[in-house]
Order: sequence, then structure tokens, then C-alpha cells
Amino acid sequence: MNIIVAGAGAGKTTSMASHILNRLEEVEDGMILYVITYTNSAKNKIRELIIENKGIIPKQLRIETIHAFLLHEVIYPFHHLLFEGHFNSVSYINLPTNRAFSAGKLKELKQNNSIHVEKVTETAKWILCKKTGDNKLIKEKREKIINTISRYLDCVYIDEAQDMDEHMTQIVKLLDNKGLYIFLIGDPKQDLRGRNFFSNLLIQHQEAVVYEPTNHRSPISHVNFSNHYIPFEQKQIPLSKIEGEINFVFEKEIISSEDFFNNQNWDRIYIYQKNNRFNTHEKDKANNHNLIFELDKLISRTTDNEKDRKLIQYELLKDIFSRLKDSNNYEILLLIEKVLNLKLNSQDKAKIHDSLKIANENSHSPGILVNSIDSVKGLEGEKCLFIVTTEVAEYLLGIKKDQNKMMNYLYVALTRSKRDLVLFITLEVHLKYTIQNWEAFFSCKKISKYISVPLVPLEDHFK
Repeated sequence: MNIIVAGAGAGKTTSMASHILNRLEEVEDGMILYVITYTNSAKNKIRELIIENKGIIPKQLRIETIHAFLLHEVIYPFHHLLFEGHFNSVSYINLPTNRAFSAGKLKELKQNNSIHVEKVTETAKWILCKKTGDNKLIKEKREKIINTISRYLDCVYIDEAQDMDEHMTQIVKLLDNKGLYIFLIGDPKQDLRGRNFFSNLLIQHQEAVVYEPTNHRSPISHVNFSNHYIPFEQKQIPLSKIEGEINFVFEKEIISSEDFFNNQNWDRIYIYQKNNRFNTHEKDKANNHNLIFELDKLISRTTDNEKDRKLIQYELLKDIFSRLKDSNNYEILLLIEKVLNLKLNSQDKAKIHDSLKIANENSHSPGILVNSIDSVKGLEGEKCLFIVTTEVAEYLLGIKKDQNKMMNYLYVALTRSKRDLVLFITLEVHLKYTIQNWEAFFSCKKISKYISVPLVPLEDHFK
């Protein structure tokens, strides 16, 4: 196993592509080099870098997201050989929070040969590693499956390895023990789930770990500031020639936060998580997977033609969302019955009702629209605004110093900007910690107040 620890701005994707190109020279004919990413954007970036160098994606190279890899190489071809059920599709619907209802929904999906996205890594682990209750026959078949995979899989590269869950970590360990070449690149400081599985691998394989200390993206002042919050061995060296600025602003001194957000030309505005005043849903925020899933089941009762089903679904969804704000669920249920010429039973109505509730909640979330830190991880901007809430304030002030997921959120937030970073101290934080606390902190860190374009109406300046 080979592991590279590289922080924000270290050029992890470029480094990964370089290692892949070197390995391609060594791969034997008929063997596959697999690159696994956690996002489509990372997958596309690696593809672009390989094409830049090679002109094409070589036939022995596969670049896929984690779920695509596990689905196509493990679950779809092998699950039915060990366990009941032959999966051929994946579902992204929201599962009920009630465990019994969730189990019922998973069972329903399985009957339709569909696996839920949240169960992908665990199911792949059952196939490759173990599952409680395995008998001798299953163990023998599992060994044959692993041998089959080993005959064509030369190596596995994993980008953003800090995002691996417990199940994927066990799969990686198994493949490593079976002699496959494993290459991981990641940053424990960006483990926003606090899983620590990548951190544990660093301890278990110390001899295989290389630390890449450079930061090409962040300005000098930003790297020096963020270094206060990370372990000594992971402190970064800034390579940017830009000094950069870090400033602060108190929300209580601003007339309108929304105007301040909209009128200061920010590239990124982000917060730890949504609350009563700030919302983190995107433009296409309404999660319609549940409603689409339930409608598709109803439509399939009326026609077997795939094209007709898609057209009916499209028109019906358009009608539903045009009425979602002003109509109640009873009226929408009547609409569905009328369009499909179908009488819904009580179970149908309950499922549609739950799906409409999710869609309605998502489309009516209150608050000023901003991004979450999760959504900007891996992104950058010249001018960034970090909304400091009570959850991260005590880490920023140094009151809490534990290396945990909250400290990781702080690190990610402090390393998005390529030039200017402004810390927006919210009303709640201002109330919890006195202005003297903040002024002393900012004075010590040599951080000055942000001076912006006046937000007071122009005529007020002439009174």
C-alpha cells in the first residue's frame, strides 16, 4: 500500500494523474488499472489530465466514482452468486428515518432489483470480505470471486481517500492483502464526517506514508493562519507569491446581511450547516428522487412502453410542481388519479403523501441561500466569505483544540480562497462571545476589519 497525505491546494488530482501515468507504463496487457474518485468532478478532472498527456484514455485504464466501481465490478456481477437478489440498478431516494419503514423500502427496492446508494459499500464488503452467518459454500465462492477479480485488476488508486467509510476501508485492506497495488491520496484534515478510517490507515502503514507539505493555491497569510489549527506533521508550506488578506466583519454592524452577501462580489459564501437564518440548498435543491420513484411505479401500471412512461412522468411532475406551493396533497392525489386514470389505494396515497412532504419541505426552506462547507470542499475562489457560527467559533478562537471533524470543517473553510477571505461573525456568535474576545483574538492574529462598499442607501450619506 502506498499513501500520500496532501493538504488543501497541494495539487492532489494532478499528483494522482502523474502517478497513474507512471503506473500505466508498467501494467501488463490484459490487466486493468482502476482509479476511484468520490465525485464526478474529480473523475472528469483526472480524465482531462490523462487525455492531455496521452490524447486518449488508454484501454487498460478505468476512471470511475466509488459507487460505479463497486456496482459494476462487484455487486452487479457477483451478488447473486453469494446471496439472494440480482441487482441491476441503483436508487437515490431518501430513506425513511424510521428503521422499520426504511427496511421495508429497502426490501421493496430489492424486489425491483435495485440497491439503495447508501447500501453500496456495505453490500460490496459482504461480497468481498465477510457477512455474519456465512457458511462454508459462501466462503468458497467468495474466494473464487476474489481470484477472478485479481486476474484482471492490477491496481486501485483512490482519490480523496479520507472520505472512505468503514466498509470501503475493509475492502481496501483485503485487496492489499491479496497482493494488488493500492495507492491512496487524501487529507485527514478534510475528513468532514469524522470517520478517521484514513487516519487509522496512516498509523497502521506508517512506512508507506509520504507527506506532501506544499500548498500551491492559498495565499501566504492564509496558509500561515490555517497552520495554527492542524497537526505539526501536516503543516503546510505556501508556494503562492500572493500575501493575501484575511479580514473580519460583525453581522451586527451590517444593515442587511442579504444585501451584504449579494453586493460584494463574493466567489464563495459558505457556512458549516444550515440553520434558521441561512439555507444551504442549491438552485436545484428539491430532492425529487422519492416522488419520481413512487410515480414511476404508478405509471408502470398503466403502460409498459418506456418512452410513454418517461413522457407521462415528465408532464405529471411538471403539473405537480406548478401546484406544489398553492395546492394541498389531496388535490395533487386527485390530479395523479385523473392523469393516470388510476384509483390509488391507501398505501399508494401514503407513499405519495410522504414524497410530496419531502419535496415541499425542500422547496420552501427559509433563510438566505448560501453554500455549505461540504459543497465547496475541493472548490476555490478569489474572494470568499466564511460565515462563522457557534459550532466552529470555539475552534476558531482556540477554546477547543481537539483534532475532530469540526476542526476539519474549520480547516476547509480557511483554505478556499486564492486572495481574500472574510470571516463573517454572526449575531449568535457575537452574543455568545464578547466583542472583547473577538477584538483580542483578531488583534493577536493581525486580522483587520473588512472595509466594504457602504450598504447604507446613497441618499443617507448626504443627510
